[in-house]
Amino acid sequence: MKSVSLSGKIFDICNIIFLLLVAVITLYPFWHVLVGSIMPYEESIKSGFHLFPKKINFEAYQYVFSKNTIMRSLLVSLFVTIVGAVYQLLITAITAYPLIKQDLPGRTAIFLFIIFTMFFGGGLIPYYLLIKNLHMVNSLLVMIIPAALSTYNMVVLKTFFQNIPIELEESAKMDGAGYMKIFFSIILPLSIPALATIGLFIAVGQWNNWYTPMLFLNDKDLWPLAMVLRDILINNNMELTRGGSFVSEEFMLGDTIKNAVVMVSVIPIIIVYPFIQKHFVKGVMIGSIKS
Repeated sequence: MKSVSLSGKIFDICNIIFLLLVAVITLYPFWHVLVGSIMPYEESIKSGFHLFPKKINFEAYQYVFSKNTIMRSLLVSLFVTIVGAVYQLLITAITAYPLIKQDLPGRTAIFLFIIFTMFFGGGLIPYYLLIKNLHMVNSLLVMIIPAALSTYNMVVLKTFFQNIPIELEESAKMDGAGYMKIFFSIILPLSIPALATIGLFIAVGQWNNWYTPMLFLNDKDLWPLAMVLRDILINNNMELTRGGSFVSEEFMLGDTIKNAVVMVSVIPIIIVYPFIQKHFVKGVMIGSIKS
């Protein structure tokens, strides 16, 4: 067995120490919020640094899940994320697939027209007027329909489609399959790594989207969880957690409630990652190796 040199051992040790430090720096904010959400309020105000709670208290989570506003916003976020991700993936795939066909009339012009939107936009005021004229103000559709196509995701998916052997399509055509049959029966099943990766990016973006509802959703019943969380953390709007008249319980649980809401907003997306992980590594390498 080949022995490792002293310089190699030193490099390995330094590399391990560096990666451990990066892991600690990355995970500590998450751990700090988690600990802050399960410790009693009296303990949380004693010091700003808590590695482990002396007492575990789930009262903040009970308080959060008992509030209709937060639970309703959680359901809104789930609906917008699932429907929006499926819708955007389908539109992106349907747009990317024809653009790999050399015989598509005006293919280059269409592609350049789509790429143009990556660098130039109409601005916020024309965009708002467009949404208003489409009657999507105060509608959940405003978080789904306008975000139908991401140019970047389309280009990535187009590159992946180009790596699929064209012989598969040619043999399917010889068997009498049309473009729609080829697309749904061959192209999409072979593109699961790319679709899973892009779908994850879309889902995270939809889940964390607070800017769109801030502009277009005046009805608080339609607010997603990200918007409610923003209102709690930034505006400190205690009406969101007030069950009636102001009571001291809300003050005593203020910080722990905020931490609990943050955890509730983060955990659903974290749960999704293990199911996407097996496709993620292959998906992020899209276009790096040509077949």
